[in-house]
Amino acid sequence: MAIRAGRQAMVPVIVGANDADLGASTAKTKDELFALFGPLASQARALYDPKRDASLKELIQAIIADRTMVEPSRNLAELTTKSGQPAYFYRFSYVPEAQREKVSGAAHGSEIVFAFDAVAPVLKEKAGAVDVGIGHTMSGYWAAFVKTGDPNGGGRPEWPRYDSTARSVLNFTNSGVTFGPDPLKARLDL
Repeated sequence: MAIRAGRQAMVPVIVGANDADLGASTAKTKDELFALFGPLASQARALYDPKRDASLKELIQAIIADRTMVEPSRNLAELTTKSGQPAYFYRFSYVPEAQREKVSGAAHGSEIVFAFDAVAPVLKEKAGAVDVGIGHTMSGYWAAFVKTGDPNGGGRPEWPRYDSTARSVLNFTNSGVTFGPDPLKARLDL
């Protein structure tokens, strides 16, 4: 891999994933799903289903999203940082206000209208003030990054560079933009 060998373009990167990103599996039972973890299956079960009350559908969403998008994005932040590149790591967990009763997380691609500040034109009359605000904030980070290689400034919450020791994440949540310890860290470390 070029990044492991340090042969990539040494430019700043933004990398992240959505909290309910790609999640599909042919597993028919929880045991079959947790078998993906091999000898770590019991540890995975303790992290993903500690009360043993999660539905198979919920577990598939969480486990497959973590395996296919969420952890690989964190791994890319790790690799680029080790190569000396500045990396900014995010998670998009925001669900538009009008969809919160029906949708439990941010699906694959749902961040795009926010990154391009196209919330009002796409969601139309369903776009709330908070939705539009998240779009302004996210697109502000992206625009600053394109211009300077640093997403910060413009009164937005500070977004520190990724640190492989702290493994913190900038998270676009229903409660606003936060930066701090990754709530998925234990799952992703497994």
